Amino acid sequence: MYSQTLVGRWIAVDGDGGIVRYVGPVDGSSGTWLGVEWMTSAETSGGGKKRGKHDGSSKSGKRYFTCTSPDPHCASFIRNVDRIDWGQTLLQAAQSKYTVTGDEAIPGPPPAIDGSRRGKIEAVGFDKIAREQSDLTSLHVLGLDSQRVFGALDDQDDGLVTGRLLGQVTTLLLSRNYLTEWSRVLEILRVLPNVQTLDISGNPLNPVIDSATDQWREGGFHVDTLRIDSSPQLSWTSVSAIACQLHVHALSFGWSRLTDDFVSPAIDTLEDLSLDCNDISNLLPLLSTQPQLRSLSVRGNPRITEFPPCLLPSLSSLNLGSTGLLSWTSIDNMRESLPVLRTLYLANTPLDPGTGDSAVARALVIGRLPDLGKLDGTVITNEERTEMERYYLVMMSNSETGVVEGFPRRDELIAKHGPPPTRKPLVESGGKIGARLVTVSIEVVSKEAGVVCVEKKSLLKSMLVRQLRTVVMRVAKTRDFQMQLGKEDGRWVLLDSDTRPLSFYGIGETSDEEEGGQTTVIRVQI
Repeated sequence: MYSQTLVGRWIAVDGDGGIVRYVGPVDGSSGTWLGVEWMTSAETSGGGKKRGKHDGSSKSGKRYFTCTSPDPHCASFIRNVDRIDWGQTLLQAAQSKYTVTGDEAIPGPPPAIDGSRRGKIEAVGFDKIAREQSDLTSLHVLGLDSQRVFGALDDQDDGLVTGRLLGQVTTLLLSRNYLTEWSRVLEILRVLPNVQTLDISGNPLNPVIDSATDQWREGGFHVDTLRIDSSPQLSWTSVSAIACQLHVHALSFGWSRLTDDFVSPAIDTLEDLSLDCNDISNLLPLLSTQPQLRSLSVRGNPRITEFPPCLLPSLSSLNLGSTGLLSWTSIDNMRESLPVLRTLYLANTPLDPGTGDSAVARALVIGRLPDLGKLDGTVITNEERTEMERYYLVMMSNSETGVVEGFPRRDELIAKHGPPPTRKPLVESGGKIGARLVTVSIEVVSKEAGVVCVEKKSLLKSMLVRQLRTVVMRVAKTRDFQMQLGKEDGRWVLLDSDTRPLSFYGIGETSDEEEGGQTTVIRVQI
């Protein structure tokens, strides 16, 4: 006999997943039925037909339950218990994944692991690690992604055993499981009160917050880091309400088709926020309620074309990579609106001066923001800052009148570096900046295909090898490569020191000149 407590549970049948919406009799038939709204894998492997047959009502028109989907054929009644996968409890999943007893074979990696550039790495000691992890009471990190977990308790478990065995867990990873109700998340936190990092991404959680939020408020739960990525059925209103109740400091809600619906109370404890790969266009409603943020990432939101001049006195890290950021005014405003900004990501945005040269875009950012310490993952050294500020100053000059009036940091940079020459950079090679630039031909080569591609870049001689790696990574579209410099005598010299400037290897000293720059060949072996 089915229990009414099964309503709201996620089940899987032959690979198809759905939520139980009804438990009880159906007119014209005997026994107890489950009314299921199917959410994933709508086609069966046999005839290619949809598993769903109706929308929660019978042929006679009687409605037994209501579905969230507008599809009129998203539901059906079933009662074959042998084919239903109800999932498992938290403890059952932990025992299944971690516990090793007796002479049971210990899972592990192959004897040798490919270490890429470092060659083969011998794998030893994994049997000892497996034995130690089989003692559940010693676990602090519990990874149960995709383990069919529906909650912490069932009819036979009151949580005492689970709490005793897993009570030391501080990081709990539960993405892509069978969690449907927020009350189930609550019972997990009640059983494991020491959890500080919780990942419940990709679960079919109910978009409507049930009475569990009141219990959270009464229970006084605290979770430092909460990740609810890949959950498009949820709204910012529901996620922010949960974050408020859990007193969250770091929140990730990405890959969830989030738009600009930020009408909700502020999360007073929130410091780090990640909203990557959504559909956001306007950040002002959000940022105006969260002035205490220390870190913000909205990469992969192509509809964001500007960053609002909203005062965020504590924001030190900002990721705007892969957005539609168009306005240099947004960068200019950051000096006053983000006074402690030290790390900025702008890779893959439309902000480009028109030359297609990454060194130009980098100089335009560094020249505007004097306190920036890291740009697009690369530390800005004192030498690079001096070089880029001079480059920026020259780019903003005018061939007839000297310096253009009113550009950011004009007087400050002139006082620091002196007035720029009255000519445009990259046109007359005799200028200071032209002399510091070298035209590099990057040739990507593989053993199988030979030369894969060739791309020319104008780089500063003072650029470090580690900064060059970032440029090469985008050209070669891989992280696994070696860089070699072609010398005039036919030798190839390995660029093996990330902390050396390009000039250390003699880059810029060759005799072949091309349009004001000097051509150097760097072979990239992939």
